[in-house]
This record gives sequence, structure tokens and C-alpha cells, in this order.
Amino acid sequence: MLKRPLVLVGLAALLAGARAELKPEQPTVATLPSPTPYRLYLSDMVISHFVDGKLMLIDGDSMALQGQVALGMAGQATLSPDRSEILVSTAYFSKLNRGERIAELDVYDATTLKLKAEINVPAKHAQAMPYRGAVRTSADGRWVFLQNATPATSVTVVDRAAGKFAAEVATPGCWMIYPPASASNRFSTLCGDGTLLTVTLDDNGQPVDRKKSRKFFDADDDALFVSAAQDGDTYTFVSFKGRVQPVDLSGTEAQPGEAWSLLSAADSAAGWRPGGYQPLALHAASGRLYVGMHPRGKEGSHKEPAREIWAFDLARKARVARLPGEKATVIAASQGQAPKVFGLATENGMVAVYDAGAKPRFVRRAGPFSEFGTQIDTH
Repeated sequence: MLKRPLVLVGLAALLAGARAELKPEQPTVATLPSPTPYRLYLSDMVISHFVDGKLMLIDGDSMALQGQVALGMAGQATLSPDRSEILVSTAYFSKLNRGERIAELDVYDATTLKLKAEINVPAKHAQAMPYRGAVRTSADGRWVFLQNATPATSVTVVDRAAGKFAAEVATPGCWMIYPPASASNRFSTLCGDGTLLTVTLDDNGQPVDRKKSRKFFDADDDALFVSAAQDGDTYTFVSFKGRVQPVDLSGTEAQPGEAWSLLSAADSAAGWRPGGYQPLALHAASGRLYVGMHPRGKEGSHKEPAREIWAFDLARKARVARLPGEKATVIAASQGQAPKVFGLATENGMVAVYDAGAKPRFVRRAGPFSEFGTQIDTH
């Protein structure tokens, strides 16, 4: 009859001793490793439960996941010019997927991922797949431009320095935002009538000048992908049928340059075309353009994954390499020395890594990372 109480007393003594040895945890905030040119910012719409989008930070050397930022419902992300902040244009609903829509520009520290600011904006921004150009900053970082769709198109201008909404600029029939590098008071947008509209702002963010370029493409016959590669004031677009179109945005009116084709006669006969959500990337220092391509292209195949990734020398307008496509729908390139190219396959979340040196080559694949990724930015 005395054995059970003695056992219980012994256990109680052991537990008391264990409790005495436990030390309370001290919560801390981790800091990300110093960024390299290979850090990736992967926007994942998580379309099967897209009220909970995410931006994933990935080390492009080790291909290890470093951190994550919430994008909310169909949020769009970009980086400040100095890469110190992550800017997220997003919305939250009072009843998760319905009810009152609360729209804001969220600002995160890119080192700690700590939320720095929540700036209320009109509930008009486009809730669409993440695309580069849906949210961009001016060259000096003062202005943040958000693409709106109500479904009428306009651009919200946010004063990042003051932390407040500044203006809404009507851009009927035009889509996506392309700021120049040499001026912080302008942005351009691609229009369905085959032109580019350039809007100039005053010091309060209000539009004071609007100029359209000459018509340089036919959206019905050969539309341009809205995801363009930037090098300073020059943006390089590719068309659904494989035409390369540079545009100079250094002035108050966009100046389209001479277009040229990615395709040889044999390529055209085989039906090769660009495809994907972000089908091209540019390494500025080498002047190398990388484009995801697929054969037997046709009307409606413009989002087809890459069978191959083609590398082009922009100065010579010549192809210099053909790489395995790894089903990539998103192409991104690091800048600086020893460049790498990254190809994300939206269908399975895998990322292919390529050495983009003098002789480009496939290196490895890693992942899966995303559920439905459609955008990658590099540091």
C-alpha cells in the first residue's frame, strides 16, 4: 500500500529538479546573411489559397531558403533602389476573402524582414499574378508606383519619403509601369494602341505632362510581353512571335529603337517562340539577353514553358548559346561579375541555375520552392 506514494514522491522530486535547471528563453530577431548578387526574391501567388501569398528570399549560391514575407491576397512586390527595403502592394479583406478591402503599401526591412511602415492607399491596385512592373519605384526611391485596375487602368503614386498617398494618374488603355534610371519624376506605361505613354510628375506627385510615343507594335498581330528587361533608361521587350524591341525612356517621350528578330529562317520554320510569365532577363554588363523559347508555337502559346533558354549578344543581335529550358516560365539574371541565370518552373516550383559566363551552361536544379511562382527579382 505504501509503494505508489513513494514512487510519486520520487517522480515529483525529479521533476522539481528538472524545472530548476530550465532557463527561460529570450526571444530574438534574426538577421539575414549579407546579401550577394545572387539573392532571389521569388513571388508566389499560391493560387490554390491565394489569400496567403508570399515572397521567398533564396540564397542563389546554396539555394537555401533564407526568409519569407507575406504578400496577402494577390500582392505585388518590388525592392527599393538601394535594396534596403521590400515594398509590397497588397490588400486584406475583413472576412479573409470578402468584406471590406483594406489596401496598403507595406514596407519591410530587407535585412530583418521587420515591418517598417503601412501606408494606406486607395483600394484600386490590380489583384493579379505577380509581374515585374505592377509595382515599381522611381530611380531615387521617393515615389512608389502601383498599377491599378478597377477595371479602368490608372497608376497610384505613393510618396515613400512622406509615407502617404500622393496622386492617382489615369492611364486608359495602358498597362504596367516602366520608370527610367535618369529621372525620378517620370514613368512610362505600355498601351494597347501600340504606343508607350510617358507621364511627368511635379514635386507633389501630380501629373503635369503626358506624351505618347509613335506606334511601334501591333497588339493584335504581334503583342509584346509586358515583362521587360531594364538597362538604365533602355527597356528591352520581346514579342509573342520573337521580335526584340528596345525603347529609350530617357526623355519625356519614349523613343522606340530598331526591332530585330530572335529567329533564323530555320527557327521560324520550326515554330520557335518566346513563352512564360517573365520570359526574358538581361545581364547588363555583358549585354547578354536570355529568353525562354518553345517550338511549334501558335496563337495562345505565349505562356508555354521553355524547352530551351537562348542567350543573345545584344550588340551583335546574334544567338550565342542554347541551354536546356527546364520548363522555366520565369527567367532572371544576377548582375555584376560571374553572373548566373535562374529559371523558375511555375508548374513544380523548381529553380534551374545556369552559369552565365563566357560559355553559358546548366549547373543544377533545386527546390521545389513555390506553389505558383510567376516573378523573380535578383538583389
